[in-house]
Amino acid sequence: MAFQAVPNVAQVRVEGVVDSQLTINDLYFEISGGGITAVNLEAITDAVFAWHSGEVTPNLSQDWSLVRCVGIDLTAADGAEVITSGVTPGGADVEAAPNNVAACISFRTANRGRSFRGRNYIPGIPNDQVTLNTLETEYLATLQAAYALLIGAGTFVAGWQFVVVSRFAAGVQRAEGIATPVLTVQFTTPYVRSMRSREIGHGA
Repeated sequence: MAFQAVPNVAQVRVEGVVDSQLTINDLYFEISGGGITAVNLEAITDAVFAWHSGEVTPNLSQDWSLVRCVGIDLTAADGAEVITSGVTPGGADVEAAPNNVAACISFRTANRGRSFRGRNYIPGIPNDQVTLNTLETEYLATLQAAYALLIGAGTFVAGWQFVVVSRFAAGVQRAEGIATPVLTVQFTTPYVRSMRSREIGHGA
């Protein structure tokens, strides 16, 4: 797909590795007033790395490691890009479920429809948090509480707001992507989900 601008929005790509396979989750943040600069882009990228390493990574298997966050200014094709790196292994001394197994957390806005919700497939789930195909209730609550810290204008980082980005409407690419504030995060079911791209032989 050709570049599509999303004005005043930064994409922060959370990258990790499990069994030599790359895992990626994308988060989006909209800035208010003044636009995106290399300085404030670095601030939001650093904050996401610190948040993940402090709130999410400790709940994942030591077989998975956070390796870096990449912040990208989506305002223009030549927008700034910054990287915050540092290998941080998961905090659970338990073997991870297979690479493709994930906990899928949903991001909800005030609007209905696929264009106005997002999700992350959380990797590195410790095996002791899964019974057959069902994730432990307390474990899901812990992850949900971690993601809830991102919600609210200026709550996570001053000047930024956690958003969902929509690039298409009724199957047609928008002239520009639009951003809608996230109001809630939730697990719609307690069951594991699958990411085939994370299986051995795919990705990095």
